Amino acid sequence: MPRKKRTEKYAREEQQLDAVTMIPDEEPQAESVADAPADGAPVIAESADAPAEEGGAPVDSVIRIGETADGVKKLNGFDRFWIKVWSYIVTAFNAMANGVNFVIEKIFKKRVPNRYIIAVLATVIVILLMLLLTAPFKITVNDVEELEIYSNGLTPVYMRVGSDDQTGYSVYKWGYANKKGRIVIPCEYDNVTEFKHGVAFVNKIETAENGISENYWFLIDENGDPRGDVRIVADASGMIPVGEFGDDTKLAPVYVGGKYGYINTRGEMQITPTYDDAGEFIDGYARVRRGVTEYFIDKNDERLGDIGYEEVRDFCEGFAAVKQNDLWSFIDTDGDMLLSNKTQLVFDKVTDFNKGYALVKNGTTLSVIDKKGNFVVTGYTFNDLKIAEKFDTSWW
Repeated sequence: MPRKKRTEKYAREEQQLDAVTMIPDEEPQAESVADAPADGAPVIAESADAPAEEGGAPVDSVIRIGETADGVKKLNGFDRFWIKVWSYIVTAFNAMANGVNFVIEKIFKKRVPNRYIIAVLATVIVILLMLLLTAPFKITVNDVEELEIYSNGLTPVYMRVGSDDQTGYSVYKWGYANKKGRIVIPCEYDNVTEFKHGVAFVNKIETAENGISENYWFLIDENGDPRGDVRIVADASGMIPVGEFGDDTKLAPVYVGGKYGYINTRGEMQITPTYDDAGEFIDGYARVRRGVTEYFIDKNDERLGDIGYEEVRDFCEGFAAVKQNDLWSFIDTDGDMLLSNKTQLVFDKVTDFNKGYALVKNGTTLSVIDKKGNFVVTGYTFNDLKIAEKFDTSWW
């Protein structure tokens, strides 16, 4: 650059510097003597944006959640729990992302930022949770007819135990397994019933050396040990000679010597077999029959009421249907008839009570009654199944 042009450039720069207004480095003057700070006192620069405490002293306007004004962190148990949960979640996602990245790096020789992998994983988990909560599904362990877990946790199991020496056919026996699938009572019985009140009926068919077979039932406890010494021998008809124990009365009907009686859970015959037919105890009573007369007995073999009936049905919801003079009515557990306006209700057909109501039929007219004898629905024909299908009329 020529010397003359450099000189002109420097002159312009000096003129620009001279044009700048310089602010002297001076201490700010107090407006008055009263406003002037004391010697040695710090000068506080006030800002229009800064809030002030009472008296004009400035304060820190930012206090974080969980902190005091002094900045001390205060966390309660709830905060610590969720912070710990969140740290576990973040750690788990990072671990999964690192695992995915390890696989990707092994295959493609490249890495993907962890935040992208975490976003994909979180999206997949949210979708799966939504499907789990909204999609109707049912998990079945086995067919209901093949597997039943009873109240004591034991279920009957049927398995092959060998083969017949003469025929070569497989031999199967019944036993009991617990909830873990381990057989706790050996499979050595030809038939079994469910456990109730800690006992179950089991069946054995044994053949003596003379070729005569004995088919009998007896009680066992949950350890597989026999209860009592009563053997209920089955006849050639193939009928199972034992019934179920009642829910509230621990007696079960058994068929011994051509008659029905009742056995208790200790394996003792509590009600002597003298009846031609017998049912299970429900609501404290069991239906029995002698000859052509049917009635109810309690656990002490005492009769309910003095009247016998042509036919009776088991108690259900505190009432039992009874038939007399070809007409049906209801009795309660005191043996009293169900009345309506002090008049005994009689019908051609009835059903058991279902959720407080029973279906009754006179001629071709159907009605619904409650436990007080009130007609809540009436005037329907027998063909109107909208009402009839809610009740069991299979025995009509």
